[in-house]
Order: sequence, then C-alpha cells, then structure tokens
Amino acid sequence: MSIPRACLIGCVLASLASVAQADDEDAAASRAPDGQYAVMRGVQGPAGMFAARLLLGFNVSAGKAGDPISFAPDLYYSVTDTLQLGLVHDGPMGWQSRPGLGFCLTGQDHGCPHVYDNVGFDAMYGVSVGAVRLSTHTSLFLSHFSPVTMSLALGVMGKARLGSNVALLLDPKIAIELTERDTIDDALYVPLELQFQVGASTTLKLLTGLSAGLSTFADSYEIPVGIGLLQNLTRHLDIGLRFSFDNLLGHEPMGVGRADSRSLALLFNARS
Repeated sequence: MSIPRACLIGCVLASLASVAQADDEDAAASRAPDGQYAVMRGVQGPAGMFAARLLLGFNVSAGKAGDPISFAPDLYYSVTDTLQLGLVHDGPMGWQSRPGLGFCLTGQDHGCPHVYDNVGFDAMYGVSVGAVRLSTHTSLFLSHFSPVTMSLALGVMGKARLGSNVALLLDPKIAIELTERDTIDDALYVPLELQFQVGASTTLKLLTGLSAGLSTFADSYEIPVGIGLLQNLTRHLDIGLRFSFDNLLGHEPMGVGRADSRSLALLFNARS
C-alpha cells in the first residue's frame, strides 16, 4: 500500500473512531482561559462563543512582492462545548496558507484572477480534553465558483501540551475532490505548530507542515518553514504576525529556488 493511501485510510479511521468514542460529559471542548496563556487553550471554544480570525496575507516571494495581497476572514460559533461550526476562507493549511484566498485585493495584473472565488464550511467535534485535546475536523471547500470545484476534507485537529509553556498543534486532513476528479488530485494537508509561551501574553510559534497531491506525491509535496508571534491584548482580542518560506524543504520546482516562495501574514483574533 502506498504512503498517501495509508495516510488517507488512517486519517478517515481516526476521525470515525474519535466520533464513536466521544462522550458528551467528558469530551467537552476546552474551557481554558481566554486571553493570556494561549498555549493552554484548546482547539475549540466553549458553548456560545463567537470567534473571528482575520488574516491579511502578503506575497513576498522573489520578484512578486505584493502579488497578491488578500484578506481571509474565518468565523466560528461554538454551538455546544463539543460542536463548533465555521465559515472559513484560508484553506486547508490554516494561517500558513499562501496569499490569494478569501478576498483578493490587488487585481488581475497582480495575482488576483477574481476578487472572491473560494469559501469553506467547517465543523469540529471535541472528543478529548486534558493534556491532549482532540477534535474531529471536517471541512467542505469550494475552491472556485465558476466552474465550481469542491472538495471534502476529513481529519483530526489535536493539541498536546508538552509542558507548562509548550504545546504541539497539528491538523492533518485528507481533501477528497468531489467535482473535477479527472483534473484535480485528492490531497494531503498537515499543518503543524510548536508553540512556546514566552510571556503571559506572548506566544512564539515554529511553523511547518506538509501538503501534497496523493497520486503525485513525490512531484508535488511542499514543506513550509516559518515563524509566528501571537500577542494577547485583552480577553477578547489577539494580534499576530507570521513569516514563512512556503516550500523551503519540499520538492523544488524547476526554475524556482527553495527560498524564493515566501509569504507574510497579519492575524487578528476576536472572541465574544
């Protein structure tokens, strides 16, 4: 069995197993304090919380600075302690996604074929708390509107506390193409963060991950390397900054250096 197919089967089975083992009383999502000590937070909010994650992304690649600039808002509502629903725009790699998703602001001559051409619908179900927090994670992505291209992403988001000030966050998923299977490959996405609480209000994040087409894995895999900083301002507001080499360790396309593809993002988190 190939590695990509094994990843697909494992990811789906993990999602199904997590749902089957969930218990409404002891599988509630995190009630960790808002605001300070972000490393202590879970992967979902408590019942009744509305959250917005607003990402302003800039392409700073070699010869393409500012082409494009985009604004990707993600909106979430926690229906219960275990169920969270969302309307998302930043893609399967989360805030490590390259600029161009959501509202593309720089026009056709600067990397934006359309102003608005993608949206996603997100659902998370919390199944464990404690030192390891785990939620099943399902997303329906519309990548283009005309013609419509659609994929279903199945996976698990987890956060493991490795100490009082360190946590590992990962969100592996398989995206199954639903509409254009003859031309668009199923894909694997694994965003990963190593988080360090360097102060009560400040979190440093080392960012990496993996993305690849399943049938073209060896020729398409990308591994970003980046750094992020999250600063809490109030119980209800964070700001953040990310810089990434978008494919520093992945397959190197012909004519593109490993350090040539770069992106910068400003992050605003707001919570009710």
